[in-house]
Amino acid sequence: MKSNNLKIYCITNKYFDFLDNLDINIIVGGSINQKQQFPKNWLLDSTNDNISNKNQTFGTLTSLYWIWKNELQKYGNDDWVGICHYRRYWLNENHEKKIDVHNLNDNLMKSITGNNLKYDGFVVSPQNVTGYKLMKILKKGKKNILRNPLILFKKKHHTINLHFDMFHIYNGLNKASAVMQETEKKHFLKYINSKTQYLPFSIFILKKEKFQNLCINTFDWIFKCENLFDKEKLKGYGQIRIFDFLAERYFSFWIEKNIKYKILPGIFVDINNNDKSNFI
Repeated sequence: MKSNNLKIYCITNKYFDFLDNLDINIIVGGSINQKQQFPKNWLLDSTNDNISNKNQTFGTLTSLYWIWKNELQKYGNDDWVGICHYRRYWLNENHEKKIDVHNLNDNLMKSITGNNLKYDGFVVSPQNVTGYKLMKILKKGKKNILRNPLILFKKKHHTINLHFDMFHIYNGLNKASAVMQETEKKHFLKYINSKTQYLPFSIFILKKEKFQNLCINTFDWIFKCENLFDKEKLKGYGQIRIFDFLAERYFSFWIEKNIKYKILPGIFVDINNNDKSNFI
């Protein structure tokens, strides 16, 4: 397999000088509203076929859409396409124990080789959403308590759906599922009402064909979801970027249902402290 079979796109909305030293493609999200200048080799999601003007509520989706519409045709069927963010990156499995912005590039995953070639995709470790403190549930989950008092006592009821209700929009996932095709809706509702963890951050590496199929399904659904939520009534970060958060749960559902995947190491880089990072 050729050594450059992995194409990584790093989504950012700001300029950070350390990004210039990374061997990945940098794409600016919501660039239609950006006034600052970016390096000429950086990609702008406001060019060619784009939805950059939706960035306020779509977040990283505007960059993902741009990659899907304008970049995928460049790659072959044996290529993988990956997404990361300016604070979260994919690492080699034999990475160093201490990583910061100074040695980050040396530890980035650059290609898919060996036994990893048998997989269709790669994700970071799942995020567990159980174990809320009682006061947190009483404060953010009052409606959920009325619907299911067991959330006060049993962690297995701390599902993806409950998490979304508490931290984004109550009944948001249920409402959005209404515009899915009936078969997918059934599986999606079972997933969000039974699973207590999901694949976070909307970052993944997928074989080109799988990446394309994920985008087709995601945007077909998300564009329908736009008619369900009154954007004028969305308040705070957890609601304003509603379509980004909906897609994050859908990515997890779709990948677990359709992809033979493996968990790979990732890292969170504290951009306010160049010497601090945490593995994810």
